Amino acid sequence: VLDIPACHRLVFSVLVYHSALDICTYVLVGMASVVAQRAPRSKRGLLELAGTIECSTGRPALVYIMYGCYCGLGGQGWPRDRADWCCHKHDCCYDDAEIAGCETKIDQYQWTCIDMVPDCGSLKDRCERILCQCDQEVAKCLGKAPFTGKYALWPDFLCGYEHPTCNIY
Repeated sequence: VLDIPACHRLVFSVLVYHSALDICTYVLVGMASVVAQRAPRSKRGLLELAGTIECSTGRPALVYIMYGCYCGLGGQGWPRDRADWCCHKHDCCYDDAEIAGCETKIDQYQWTCIDMVPDCGSLKDRCERILCQCDQEVAKCLGKAPFTGKYALWPDFLCGYEHPTCNIY
């Protein structure tokens, strides 16, 4: 058995449980926390989502990258706690946005953070309004939900395959 630092074990577990696309997304969203601190407006797609989460929770969005079964890219199984349910609902919101023709991962919109509340202002573009509302709702939801450490870095295989449908919202 190799005795490697905890960081290397973490990276190894990420590689084992997630595809290369997931890892690239994790890096992009992780960078969003840095971008969100420097420029509270004019971010793109996933960067805007990360910024709104940081605004509402006070935590870097990176802590939600592999949280539970629905926070982060994709989702499967049954949500583990209130925060995970927030992410499930957000996935459903993004599904509706994509049906409406919006590009959930790349469309940009303008927003501000006022007293830990993401504010969409008066967006003229339909997709900008839809995406900002989705991101605003998940950010507020995560801000109210407890963060349960045991669900951080939760492996997908523990999520199962039975899942709630979006028509519950």
